[in-house]
Amino acid sequence: MKHHSAITLGIIFLCLSACDNDIIDLKDERHVRVYQDDKAIACQDTGQISLATHGELLVDKNIEIHCSQKGHDGMNYTESCGSETGSINIFTIHAKDLHTAESLGFSQLSDLPDAQLDKQCEFKVISDVRKYGLINQLRDKYAIWKAKKAPDYQFEFNMNFSDCPSFAPTPNVKITVSNNTIDTVYDLDNETFLTDINHYMTIDELFKTLNLQLELTPIEAGLNANTPKLAPVFHDLGAPKQYFIDSGGEDCDAVNYAISHVILPEN
Repeated sequence: MKHHSAITLGIIFLCLSACDNDIIDLKDERHVRVYQDDKAIACQDTGQISLATHGELLVDKNIEIHCSQKGHDGMNYTESCGSETGSINIFTIHAKDLHTAESLGFSQLSDLPDAQLDKQCEFKVISDVRKYGLINQLRDKYAIWKAKKAPDYQFEFNMNFSDCPSFAPTPNVKITVSNNTIDTVYDLDNETFLTDINHYMTIDELFKTLNLQLELTPIEAGLNANTPKLAPVFHDLGAPKQYFIDSGGEDCDAVNYAISHVILPEN
């Protein structure tokens, strides 16, 4: 009788693992995929919620993310401007964190039986060892930077994308920060001050962006697109010098960051 009970329990366990397409076993731990509608509207470039925005909700609750990707809910939509698109943001998390994720507005992906996604995403991203090694390195360097207590400084900055050949090259700029806020952005290539500076970051904001991108578990992260396995490099002041992250979810998300000539005011 005990023998039959053991067999029955084994069958039940296998069904829980194999019959639920939303359960992923990674390193002997059970994971689930959750999603939120990204609110994308056809023919509109604004209003779409990024992976980073939804992912930050999970990170802020100390929910570990093992994969983040764009997907589709699998439903049919009218192909016309102004209509919904079915685009969704998908995250793979520990099954034990599902209740917390649901309280943040996420739902299990298994609720969408025809959802379209990369089912191999979890096996394409960087390893946990590399991920947390890079996060710890970033936090150590940020501690060095914060110890400088510099609300005012200048630095030269460039950001370009390795997976976006049609994107216009971004200029090399000199950014002036006053009281921890960007004051001016000067285009060094065209010798002019830029008026639209909303997409530029202070060094503190760059640290925060890099940390979030690592928490989302990218497919590559390192020195640059040509040598992503090498470690990123930093200035003696702690600020990043060269950093590459490929999120792997969309076009134009393999980013090379370069910072040079960091100048702090003399005391």
